[in-house]
Amino acid sequence: MRNARFMLLVLLSSLLVLNGCSRRDILDDYPVSGVEISLNWDGVTDKLPEGVRAIFYPKNGDGRKVDKYLSVRGGEMKVPPGRYSVVVYNYNAEYIRIRSEESYETIEAYTVNYSGIGITGMEKMVMSPDSLYVLNIDELKIDKSEEALSLDWKLESVVKKYSFAIEIKGLEYVTTVMGSINGLSDCYRIGKGYGASSSQPIYFEAKKEGDKVIAYFTAFKQAKEVLIPPRMLMSRGMASLGKGDVTLVLRFIKTDNTVQEAVIDVTEIIDLLEDIGMNDEKPTLPPEIELPSDNKIEVEKPETPPNPGGGGGMGGNVDGWGPEDNVELPVN
Repeated sequence: MRNARFMLLVLLSSLLVLNGCSRRDILDDYPVSGVEISLNWDGVTDKLPEGVRAIFYPKNGDGRKVDKYLSVRGGEMKVPPGRYSVVVYNYNAEYIRIRSEESYETIEAYTVNYSGIGITGMEKMVMSPDSLYVLNIDELKIDKSEEALSLDWKLESVVKKYSFAIEIKGLEYVTTVMGSINGLSDCYRIGKGYGASSSQPIYFEAKKEGDKVIAYFTAFKQAKEVLIPPRMLMSRGMASLGKGDVTLVLRFIKTDNTVQEAVIDVTEIIDLLEDIGMNDEKPTLPPEIELPSDNKIEVEKPETPPNPGGGGGMGGNVDGWGPEDNVELPVN
């Protein structure tokens, strides 16, 4: 009996030794190096996001994917030695979602569908994106080391702010103004660093102010040039990169609940509608779109007389924006 117990103890000890060796072998096969990430927000934004997400994508199978949520100032990650593509972005946006995150080439930010009040026959729209800050690195080599690799990174804003003011006749007959912009980027390729369009209008709120309609909206940064042939885009089911026509659509809901629509081509002046200093939280007065005299917008008088109170319309304020200077812009 005593011999049997002795043999059992020897067997268990041998198993523990073998298991320990096996575990050490596994750890030796998959070493990791420390990576210390420091994020600098100077000149980017004064309103820091809640935190960021960092993803290391292995290139050509060299290494393995590492994904971690970090504080807004950065933090430490353990990454196996290898070559990586890296993306970092803030994760606390209200309307922005992430999809196709399985690879550096496909990870994309997009905005949720607009789900507010609708108009019969109105196409599907998406929300204007809120703040998104991104860093992307096409290739980064992580060597095997006992010392942590220090990385000092700075994210950039990839969302542009736009605003406009336009004079409209007959606003006393209008209770609500709904707007959308067609042709700007409604999604953003985080890894590749360009905005793309899936042809969905971007919704924005507008408000009446005297005889003018004023609105503020945002869109992802446009691609500077077409980086991928259109045929390849279609074959991969990807959104278009090319800059096309940009149209502003205003829908006036009148006191008798009828709707009048106006479409304005702003392709030639869209860059002028960008607010100078897009990272500045201080508001500016929107630039004014001056329509030709033969193309002025006038809301037709409804069959039902307007409410003596005037009707309020939808609030068009965006936090941190407001009036400063007025700029008149011609529309060709």
